[in-house]
Amino acid sequence: MSNIFNIKTEKFTRLDYLLILLLLIGAVISVVSLFRGILGGRQAQVEYLNSSSKLENSSNPSLQSLIVVDIEGAIIKPGIYELSVGSRLKDVLVSAGGYSELADRSYCEKNLNLAQELKDGQKIYIPFVDDTPSNTGYTEARSASNTVNINTASLAELDTLWGIGPARAETIVKNRPYGSLEEVVSKGGMTKQIFDKNAGRMVVY
Repeated sequence: MSNIFNIKTEKFTRLDYLLILLLLIGAVISVVSLFRGILGGRQAQVEYLNSSSKLENSSNPSLQSLIVVDIEGAIIKPGIYELSVGSRLKDVLVSAGGYSELADRSYCEKNLNLAQELKDGQKIYIPFVDDTPSNTGYTEARSASNTVNINTASLAELDTLWGIGPARAETIVKNRPYGSLEEVVSKGGMTKQIFDKNAGRMVVY
């Protein structure tokens, strides 16, 4: 009778160990699955946020690349404007309210290219009537009196500009032609300070 009881107790103990082992294995599998689920959820969330951010950037023009342009002179609202890359001169003129009543419209029609693509950091000056010669005729014929065409001016004419001496005038001539006024700075013809001081006196055609 005692032997039978011991046998039953031994069988029951082994079964108990087996159940405990199975429970431990199940617990380990559950923990691993839960950990993988958390990592997978976080990764999916990061991917979703990244995709949402890309979609927002592509659909929102304000988050795309911008250029900053300074327009001064005879316009309604002179100042600094942010425009999208690829904007034209006409775009910043519209943003600035257009020409003022004192603008020299005849000069602008002959010398400003409204289709010109703007560059970041570009400065534009719209001359007043008093800034430009009152003589009739084309700009080419009256450039000697006030404005200077940096593509065709002689060394003596260039020397009349503020801050331009013989040596700098020769550098300007050497780097011709210029597709825009800003190129006289980028090509080393004059510094930005000299360029700004001569705003309204230089033209390119």
